[in-house]
Amino acid sequence: MFRKIAFIFVCCLSMSVFSQEPKFGHINSVEILSMMPEKANIEKSINDLNEQWNTELTKLRDEYFTKIKEYQDKLNKNMPESIKAARQSEITELEKRIAALQKTANEDLQKKQQELFAPVIEKVRKAINEVGAENDLLYIFDLSTQGIIYQSPKSNDITALVKNKLNLK
Repeated sequence: MFRKIAFIFVCCLSMSVFSQEPKFGHINSVEILSMMPEKANIEKSINDLNEQWNTELTKLRDEYFTKIKEYQDKLNKNMPESIKAARQSEITELEKRIAALQKTANEDLQKKQQELFAPVIEKVRKAINEVGAENDLLYIFDLSTQGIIYQSPKSNDITALVKNKLNLK
């Protein structure tokens, strides 16, 4: 008996779900993120950090080019093989240090960018979720991800609603 009641309940529930027209929305998150007031401060922080790394890399590159110039200048003056090998080793070591510093700089900049944008992205995500719940949407697609091949005119563009939720103009 319980199985029959459960079966009828599931059938009725699925009929009511399918009788409603599904509502979909789409959004352009890149557009919204570009309008966030926090973006300017984040970009300034990233640019400042980038400048610091560029200064360090410039110093190291200057040292590298100085070593190469010294090596080339002394190469013509019958430099002994042991000194030549030592100079080449120094230059190779500087090349490795430059590559390692460049890699560290890129990783540091990427980490800092993710760290600074995380609260902003979470704020936008929260606004999207609220708009979706308020408008009874089943799915919201992000057009900025290029994953949407077709967009029906019936799909609701909720970008403006999210902008309003975030007080963006």
